[in-house]
Amino acid sequence: MIYMLVLLLSLTLIGCGQKEEQKSKVEEAVKEAVTKELKMYEGAKALIEKAGKGDEERREKEKDVK
Repeated sequence: MIYMLVLLLSLTLIGCGQKEEQKSKVEEAVKEAVTKELKMYEGAKALIEKAGKGDEERREKEKDVK
């Protein structure tokens, strides 16, 4: 979602013949958005892996109890 918004914004500004300074600002905004999305993805992935390991440990304990 953020990618589409940033892409649309960058194409609009670049397509209108903006100065090089504004182009670099758009590129920086895109870079920041992508970096933020990547960090969120990595955090979510780590949480999912942690939850999976917790479930696996719980199942092993349940097997031992039986």
